[in-house]
Amino acid sequence: MKNILWIYNRPLNPEAGGTERITSLIRKGLSDAGHQCHGMLVVDPKTLEMSYNGESVTDLPAFLESRKIDVVINQDALSRKLLNCFLERGGKEWHSRGGRLITCLHFDPKSPGLLHLFKSKKNKSLQDWVTLLKLSLFPGYYRKKEDRKAGALYRWLYEKSDFFVILSETHKPYLEKVMGLPSYDKIKVINNPLTFPDISDASVLDTKKNVMLVVARMDEYYKRISLVLKTWKMLAGNHLADTWTLKLVGDGPSLKQYKSIAQQNGLKRVEFCGQQNPEPYYREAKIYLMTSSAEGWGLTLTESLQRGVVPVAMDSSPVFHEIIQDGVDGYITPDKDCKAYMSKISSLMADEALWRRMAQNALQHASRFSMGNTIDKWEALIR
Repeated sequence: MKNILWIYNRPLNPEAGGTERITSLIRKGLSDAGHQCHGMLVVDPKTLEMSYNGESVTDLPAFLESRKIDVVINQDALSRKLLNCFLERGGKEWHSRGGRLITCLHFDPKSPGLLHLFKSKKNKSLQDWVTLLKLSLFPGYYRKKEDRKAGALYRWLYEKSDFFVILSETHKPYLEKVMGLPSYDKIKVINNPLTFPDISDASVLDTKKNVMLVVARMDEYYKRISLVLKTWKMLAGNHLADTWTLKLVGDGPSLKQYKSIAQQNGLKRVEFCGQQNPEPYYREAKIYLMTSSAEGWGLTLTESLQRGVVPVAMDSSPVFHEIIQDGVDGYITPDKDCKAYMSKISSLMADEALWRRMAQNALQHASRFSMGNTIDKWEALIR
C-alpha cells in the first residue's frame, strides 16, 4: 500500500477538464485497490504558492512527512515551472530519501504549432500578421525550432522523474525524435480509462435521435470547431440534413466566434448547449464529430463508444487509430479535408443499417478501455 499525492496547477474538480476528470477516476481506482490516495497539491502558476484543500502549504517537507507520501504524480508535463517549484521547496530532499516521482503527459507531445496558433487567432494585430507571414514563409525552420524547445522540456522532466507516463505507444516516435536520449526505459504507456461507469447495452440504439454531437472546450487552437461548422454548412445541400440537429456541448474562449460563424452563414438546427453534463447528450446522439488539431487521447471518443455514438474524426493525432477501428466502429478521415469528412458523415446519415452496425461495434469494442485494465497498469507501475 502506498501513500499517493498528485500535483497540478488547478484544484481537483472533475468537471473542470479532462486531466482533472482522469485524475479523479484514477485516484478512486487506486483507492479501491488499497492505496491511500490524497488529493491535489495545487501550485499556482502565477504566484507559485502551494495549497492543499484550499489551505496554504508553506512547509512542503513537513507536509509530505505528515502524510507519509511515498509517490507524487505530476500532472503537468507541459512546463517545468510546477515540478521545479516542488523540487526546490523540499521535493528534492523528499525524493533523495526514497520518494518516487511520476510525471504524466496528458496531451499529444507534438503541439499543433505556432503557425496554427496564429492562423486560429480571431483578432490579429499587425504584429500577429507579421509573425504569421514569417511562419508561413519558413514553416520547416520554425517547426524544427519548436521541436527543439519541446525536446528540451521533455528531456528535463524525464530526467527529474522516476517514470514518465504517456497515453499511447503512438506518441513514442515523436518523443524519441525530439528528446535524443540513449535510453527511454522510464517511459511507460498507460491509456486513459472509460469515464462513464458502464457501457450501454444495444437497447440504447433504439432511443437515438438524428443528432450529431460535439463535446469539447470551445477553443479554436485545440478543437477547430470551425471545421465542424464548415462541414455542417456543406451538409446543408443534402436533403437528409433537414432532419438532423448539430449539438455542441462546452464553453470556452472561442464560443462567441462560433456563434458568429453560425449566424453569418445562416446555419440551421445548430444548438450551442454550453457547459453541461454531456452524458445525456451521448445517449441521444447518433454521430460524434472530432476535428481537434491534436489530442493526447480523446476522452470524448471513448465516451462516444460507450454510448453507441459512431465517431468521425479527422486524422490529426496518431492516437485516434488506437481508439477507432476505421470503417468498423467509426471513421478517420484525412486531416482538414472537410469534403472527405462530409462524405463519411453523409454515408452514416443515409444508411441506417450501416450506422446501426457500426454503433453496435462501438458498444462491443468500448470494453478495451475498461477502468480495470488501466488500474492494473498503474498498480504495476506503482509496485
